[in-house]
Amino acid sequence: MDYWLVSFRLFFAFALVLVFFQFSGSKRQFSQMTTFDLISNFILSAILGGYLFNPEATWTGFIYVLSVYFILSWIINYLAGHTSWGRGIIIGTPTVIINEGRLNPKSLRKMNMNMTDFMSLLRTKEVHSLDDVKLAQIEVGGELTVVRKGEENYAVMLIESGRINRENLKHIKKTQKWLREELKKHHVAKIEDVFYAQWLNGEFYLLKYK
Repeated sequence: MDYWLVSFRLFFAFALVLVFFQFSGSKRQFSQMTTFDLISNFILSAILGGYLFNPEATWTGFIYVLSVYFILSWIINYLAGHTSWGRGIIIGTPTVIINEGRLNPKSLRKMNMNMTDFMSLLRTKEVHSLDDVKLAQIEVGGELTVVRKGEENYAVMLIESGRINRENLKHIKKTQKWLREELKKHHVAKIEDVFYAQWLNGEFYLLKYK
């Protein structure tokens, strides 16, 4: 093995991947990584490994494959960030296990969890009885969010980047007609003008694009 060649390729690959990541704008922490991020990283590792340890691999071929990889990643991330169907398929949505104090066994089965696993997760949040829980859901990243009885609910996102989150709207039992009426009260004519909107304890809050 030509260690000097491998070292040079490693330096070249590291610099190129760093540049690509800077331009891609991906700044997620490990705790925020989705299933797509993990799969994407495995594919990137395979590309790097093939370039580093295959003497027949050329730097032009490496740049071409890496470019295709990042273009596909950008397209998929764009769909996930700008379309509701893309976000649901690529990133996923939170799964509500307990809502208004009522446990949903179907949600547990959907997550391939049993009560032993779920109670174990609750204990990590210092909750030892189902009777104390008002709301519990598994986030996209696998973390458990818990709201105890007597505590305020968390804010529910209704609009993100000019797009309605229909699942969350259904969750708070509101309609798109109601949402548009709320926007009118805030002197907003189009949903596309809203960067972010939320519903928390009966209060509607929004941020418009500047």
